[in-house]
Amino acid sequence: MSHHITSPHKLITVILPKGRDKELVKKLVRDLGIQSVNVNYARGLGRITPLHHRGVGETTEKSIVTVLVDAERADEVFEFIFFEADINQPHGGLMFQQPLLATTAFKLPDLEEEK
Repeated sequence: MSHHITSPHKLITVILPKGRDKELVKKLVRDLGIQSVNVNYARGLGRITPLHHRGVGETTEKSIVTVLVDAERADEVFEFIFFEADINQPHGGLMFQQPLLATTAFKLPDLEEEK
């Protein structure tokens, strides 16, 4: 099996309050044609949570969305996510991007769309 190293890519990571990930993923696929999106879930608390509320029971669920994009499109996609996911609003979440050293091409066969 040969591995084909592809052009430079960036990984955009978005941490959102739980429940705001599904609509973002739909918009990335529908509006930007992005197919390389992954969603994970975690628990955490914000920096501005008062000390007397910082207990294990006070953590909230978070959605962690990662998006792999060509380096040339990274700023466009980053800005799209920033506004579509309401990162620009108080307690909207946070996001960052980073370059990747290498990626390999992987394509799924063209399948009928799921309902």
